[in-house]
Amino acid sequence: MGDIEYRDFDGDLDALGEMAQGSWYEEYGLSTWPDLYKPELVRHLLKDITDPRYLVGAYDGSRLVAFLANLPRTYRLNQKTYKAAVSCMLVGHKDYRKRGIILNLINDCLRRNEDIGADFVLMYLEQKHRSSQLFEKHINPKHRIQTLITMHPIARPIDFDLLAGAERLKWYERFAIKLLGAHRPPRAPKVPGTVRPYNQADLPAILALTAKYPDDNRLVRVFDENSLGHQLHTPDATSTVVYERDGVVRGFMNYTHLDLAGPNKRYPWAWLDYLYWEGLSAREKKALIAGTWELAQQQGIMAIMEWNKNYYQTGPLYRSRFIPYPRYLDLNAWVFNPDLDLSGIKSVFEQQV
Repeated sequence: MGDIEYRDFDGDLDALGEMAQGSWYEEYGLSTWPDLYKPELVRHLLKDITDPRYLVGAYDGSRLVAFLANLPRTYRLNQKTYKAAVSCMLVGHKDYRKRGIILNLINDCLRRNEDIGADFVLMYLEQKHRSSQLFEKHINPKHRIQTLITMHPIARPIDFDLLAGAERLKWYERFAIKLLGAHRPPRAPKVPGTVRPYNQADLPAILALTAKYPDDNRLVRVFDENSLGHQLHTPDATSTVVYERDGVVRGFMNYTHLDLAGPNKRYPWAWLDYLYWEGLSAREKKALIAGTWELAQQQGIMAIMEWNKNYYQTGPLYRSRFIPYPRYLDLNAWVFNPDLDLSGIKSVFEQQV
């Protein structure tokens, strides 16, 4: 093992996927882990990046031994806009641990984001995960580190038997889920509008809906038509269902196709990313949920998951038999702008990645 060099990622997705698979399998064992490194998903996540400084690899010669992506973002907060990034996909080769490589990689990313002019950088970290423990030990006197919200997921089975086997549910857990009726399809009530899959003509209306979320002590992602368009529909990566009434799109639910990988198998999930249903009736919201469930079922997805980002009321999801799922994340921020304080954030209109 030679000297480690930190430089722009060379774009080798096969090397990234192989490294991530070995590292995460070693840590999680028989448990599943979210595979953000599937080539179709990686290409989708990195599609907005035009500056190579956003993607950083640690290399031993030509060998990739660690990686961190920064997804460029613009946010609204208290009637101001800020330049930011979401740092994600942090992974290191299992044979290169305890050499400070990950901390050096994080420091290099911080330097790059500051050079680019970011006001802050967000990072989701799973509690008790190795990366979270590294984060707690990371001390950088140049930057403030703030924890914004703690998140937990809720899930809705689609293929209950497959889900129960994949997550190794105990008999009483299976019994409880069936007692709640979460193993059955949600019923779609009659509504005055139509629930249907997204098409490209819906883009301007959905862009207008995303701009309606208030930004008082709330981080709200700002989209343009290009970034929102591929977020709403990218084959094998994202899908969206809309609710249309009187010829106008009134609401939508968008999700990413994300595999939870196990030792010998992959389990397809739909992770809800962005939605809008303000002003819809309870029946209309239920119909939108049922339509999303139906499209995901047609795509062979095992279950739907949502993380509580607090930018909308989740009651309709619970009434449609979403159930708690035992994982926890902290949303943290490195803050570069000395005039910015993120400690009062109530919610985040952003995907979990």
